Amino acid sequence: MKILDNQKFNTQPISSEQSAIFLGNTNTGKNIDGCYLELCIKTGYNYLIFMTDDIPNEDMLHIHFLNESLDILDSATIGSMYSTGTFRDYNIQGENTVTFYFIGETQWKVEILENKEFTLPLISQSKGVSRKNIFSQYFKIYGNPKSGV
Repeated sequence: MKILDNQKFNTQPISSEQSAIFLGNTNTGKNIDGCYLELCIKTGYNYLIFMTDDIPNEDMLHIHFLNESLDILDSATIGSMYSTGTFRDYNIQGENTVTFYFIGETQWKVEILENKEFTLPLISQSKGVSRKNIFSQYFKIYGNPKSGV
């Protein structure tokens, strides 16, 4: 896992909910949810992207796993109405794990899986984590936020 700086991977908001992806200074024509790029990690040929909405008192963290063509393989969101957090204190641990703080006064952990795994929407997620109605995942999110999330 390697952190990419803004000169290699960057985003620019195109609406209040989405941003365009840039490699170098080139617009790739691909968009992802979120307005502010917090962190981009290159893992093999894939990208793990952390984006926030930049909305006071309702900031959500969108985590995207993209393939080398910048197609979204998996996405999840941490947050809920009236909860907010600041993405901070991230730390890469080994070849497939990153930890960070966001909401709920807890440390969150994202583990990239070797192969996609079956999951049940709504049942298989930590409190405060949501995914679109899908039945597979390329990464797992662990966290136990305090009440109010």
